[in-house]
Amino acid sequence: MIACEGDSADYIFLVVSGVVRSCKTFQNGNRAVVAFYLPGDLFGWGDEICPLSIEAASDAVVMLIKRRGLAATNARLTDFLRLVVTNELNRAQEHAATIRLSAKDRFLTFLKNWLRRSGTSSSVHLPVGYQDIADHLGIKIETLSRVITELEYSGTLSRIRSRGTLRLRKPLIAG
Repeated sequence: MIACEGDSADYIFLVVSGVVRSCKTFQNGNRAVVAFYLPGDLFGWGDEICPLSIEAASDAVVMLIKRRGLAATNARLTDFLRLVVTNELNRAQEHAATIRLSAKDRFLTFLKNWLRRSGTSSSVHLPVGYQDIADHLGIKIETLSRVITELEYSGTLSRIRSRGTLRLRKPLIAG
């Protein structure tokens, strides 16, 4: 646990290594994984109170940066932070737009985005569990498992023996 929902938001976070997730747990016990953050991602903007919990989804190193006065005296840093915030907003909007897609297309969109963000093209190591991915996509873990199995049978991807690695055999098409 890096920060809890409701904590004072004194810091922004920079992922140095590993994967970090932001989540919301509802009163009924359901959990939504709102976003995954990869090395180089900077996040934690918003109100004075953390709206989401921030957790390591794998072994992770995270740098905490004091928010107060961060960009007040440096125009280049202000421009960089504006770009980071804009990219995060765009990712959130793209994710929200997938809600009407089928489970298969949500997963394919997730994989395409993960590949793009991690800088790989033919195989992807997912250091997060299937439950995290399912919670992020708004589907049940059983549905995610069926989707992955269906993609294996169709020849689109194959699972590699090492935990969480998928090798793409065909270009990903979602939507």
